[in-house]
Amino acid sequence: MSGKTYNSKEICEMFNISAPRLLQFRKGQSVKIKTSEENVVKSYKFEPLLEEGKDWYWDGSEVVFRQSSVTKLSKRKKYNKTGENKSSERERRRREREEKKTLNEGEYTVQEIADRLHITVQKIYSLRDISTNKPVSYKNYLIQNKDWKYDDGKVILFLSAKDKIKGYVDLLKDKEEVPKAKRIAVLIGTKVFHLTGDAAFRVIDLIEHEQQRKKVKQ
Repeated sequence: MSGKTYNSKEICEMFNISAPRLLQFRKGQSVKIKTSEENVVKSYKFEPLLEEGKDWYWDGSEVVFRQSSVTKLSKRKKYNKTGENKSSERERRRREREEKKTLNEGEYTVQEIADRLHITVQKIYSLRDISTNKPVSYKNYLIQNKDWKYDDGKVILFLSAKDKIKGYVDLLKDKEEVPKAKRIAVLIGTKVFHLTGDAAFRVIDLIEHEQQRKKVKQ
């Protein structure tokens, strides 16, 4: 299926929604409400608005949204403006209160760290200990209640999380700078030997050094 696609940050900016709210559109939401009269807790489950494989899909550790996601979210936004969906309006006001809430010293929002370290919010979510999409090459994951916590459904990162995420960003940069292993064939008599990795680089260095030595002599 072709067509224009979007990343999580683009969708959040387009519809002025937070990353956790976008996650609810993808994964659905379970809400527990305690009734004042009956004094019991009731659970309500809301199915995801965006369907995996149809409206969005995984590309490595990145979530990619198709145009159908924009269409569905646009219709939802238009529907909310009519005032018919009052529960969504209450949710919007609740999110606004959350965003205005002052964080304690040493606490950060996911978006704040993502902006500071130039990493996507989705990659930060994949580093949490409860993530089902952890990067296999990284072991220093974010531990709940040690590096991050839930605050009324919102993920708050601690200073230790910031340091771990920076380490992950540095690791990605280091991998980008490491040259790909070369593969060379060495002919000795009638036999051919194939060398890769460090051995290939050492042979290449020796050949270049010998060529440079011969040029100097000439």
